Amino acid sequence: MLGFSPSQTLVEFRRAMQVMRAMVDFSLFIFLSNLYRPRGLRKRALWRRIYTEILRILIGQERPHKKLPVKLRETLEYLGPTYVKLGQSLSLREDMLPERITRELRKLQTKVPPFAFQQVKQTIESDFNRPLGVIFEYFDETPIASASLAQAHVAYLRGGKKVAVKVQRPGIVRLILYDLNILRRTGVILSYIPGIRDYQPSNLIREFSEYTIRELDFVQEGKHADIFRENFKDEPRLIVPTIYWDYTSKRVLTMQFIDGIEPDDHKKIKSYGINGKRLAELGTRFVIKMLYEDGFFHGDPHPGNLLVVGRDRFALLDMGMVGVFSKNTMKKLYLYFYFLVLGEFDTASKYLLELCTLGPGSDVEGFRREISNLGKSWSGQGFMNYSLGKLILNSMTRGAKYKLYFSSDLMLGVKAVITIESVGHILYPEMNLSDVARPIMTELFLKKFSPVELLKPIANALPDYMDALVNMPQDILKAANLLSDGKFQIELAEPE
Repeated sequence: MLGFSPSQTLVEFRRAMQVMRAMVDFSLFIFLSNLYRPRGLRKRALWRRIYTEILRILIGQERPHKKLPVKLRETLEYLGPTYVKLGQSLSLREDMLPERITRELRKLQTKVPPFAFQQVKQTIESDFNRPLGVIFEYFDETPIASASLAQAHVAYLRGGKKVAVKVQRPGIVRLILYDLNILRRTGVILSYIPGIRDYQPSNLIREFSEYTIRELDFVQEGKHADIFRENFKDEPRLIVPTIYWDYTSKRVLTMQFIDGIEPDDHKKIKSYGINGKRLAELGTRFVIKMLYEDGFFHGDPHPGNLLVVGRDRFALLDMGMVGVFSKNTMKKLYLYFYFLVLGEFDTASKYLLELCTLGPGSDVEGFRREISNLGKSWSGQGFMNYSLGKLILNSMTRGAKYKLYFSSDLMLGVKAVITIESVGHILYPEMNLSDVARPIMTELFLKKFSPVELLKPIANALPDYMDALVNMPQDILKAANLLSDGKFQIELAEPE
């Protein structure tokens, strides 16, 4: 985290007090909720009701008429953008939190009132050291979208190119850095509390901080777009907006304006005669390629970040949140998914186990049995009853029960599967991801495990092998001379 001056430290302290008050209020809500809750089927005793009412009045709290997940969501919304994003991140972690909480956290709103055009103008002119009228031929003062971190405007560059300009909210970076410092310290404290430390709060906060800081840098988002465009250069049916780097900075992102239809706009989809089934299959193919072939994927391909262009093309937007897999992770995740869609659940569970981190007292065999049984219970059911994405998520959420944990990038990948499955279902209600994915995964299997691909690592290492062979006689001769001169030594050490 950044270091702060004394005045900035004072601001952070005030922010910490604001967060503390909200957390104390939330804790009192939980305490009172437990007092108000009936015990089993019986009503609370009269003395307990009187005691609870007196206590509530003394501490100045309202009656807890809301459910805990709703109160948690409202508290996070009150605390602002950092905590809204934290809640959105936690909504993915059904391996850590009860489903009733994660379901409510998915309702967190990022749409907020726009900030003044004067601030937009000031940010752009400050970053590029030129008047707005010199940079753009026309700039629409009314934003087309407004979110917690930024808002977007339509503009025209000199020369007539229509662009979308994303401008960061003033002061948002400093506020988020204050909040991340507070969260980091909170994570250290939580790591000492029994029961909570099993969920590795410091690691969760560290991962969240890394994702959030990356999203604050629009240059990084532009680079993500360039990577996606390169990965899909041979696929004309996926459009990634061109980034105009001369008009992009950490706080301003200028990209090609793309006109399209959101996948959940049923009226336009129907009136334009768009083939929903074909688009659903296309979206599935793109996500499978990102996850299992490129290892670089969009972390949030929801309907707002996808546009249907023409009759059979998708445009990918908002690439601030991405996930990255190592080659080893990508291979194991691919084999897990591959055997899952084939119905080989015991084999699939083997590869899923290789993707998790073992905690103290973990029960590997118990986890293996449970996820294998989950697969068998899923087999043959359609999207409405039990989707493939939900099966993968349910399998990973069982991990914490057996002290097995999955990385945030893996959970982000699962979210991408669930999201594109939902988008596919919007476009084509009869879609079954398993049926759609099976031929795509088989095609990818033949590509990944072809003789040419299997021989590539050997071919890449061949120069090292040749170098070792050339030097081997000389190395053997040196070792023999050392041995004959009595200079050959063996060093023994204790294991620790």
